[in-house]
Amino acid sequence: MRSRPDATMWHLWYRLRLIGPPIGSEQLMLDAYRELIDLLAETPRRLQSLVEGRELPTQRSNEDWGPIEVIAHMVDAERLSRERIVRMLAEDTPYFRAMNQLELARAGDYASRSLQEVLDAFGHERGETLSVLMNLAPKDWDRKAIHETRDEITIEDIIEDLIQHDREHLDQIQQLLGGT
Repeated sequence: MRSRPDATMWHLWYRLRLIGPPIGSEQLMLDAYRELIDLLAETPRRLQSLVEGRELPTQRSNEDWGPIEVIAHMVDAERLSRERIVRMLAEDTPYFRAMNQLELARAGDYASRSLQEVLDAFGHERGETLSVLMNLAPKDWDRKAIHETRDEITIEDIIEDLIQHDREHLDQIQQLLGGT
């Protein structure tokens, strides 16, 4: 079954066929953005392969996270990032408060969720984010917001942070599972 981002990729290809390819530096920018999108698109598969067939820790809480709670956190971070991007597209320089991870963990009761539930939720949320990103014009990546602790940020900054966030939590899950 093909995922939603593939359909959106087809839409982008079709649009480029209609209006023609960008030239020069705009093409380089598109290539760079496409690379960021590709990195984001890899994470659900990497998560699945990391936990597949592994025995997960049974002691769970909303404060001391195991692999399932980490993935549930990634779901919330994904949703929040996408909501911020959508606001940045709709508003001029919106203001964002910092994410309160423990509050989200308690509200989402991470400890009660199953592995399949959080993997499915992450795949869905990431697909929605990819759909938004695939439809951005090059100038949209520079849209700005003000963040409570980071000052001015762009959509590109959010995506680069999300990629780093993925890497950190993939490493964390691997360590929690006793991998190297």
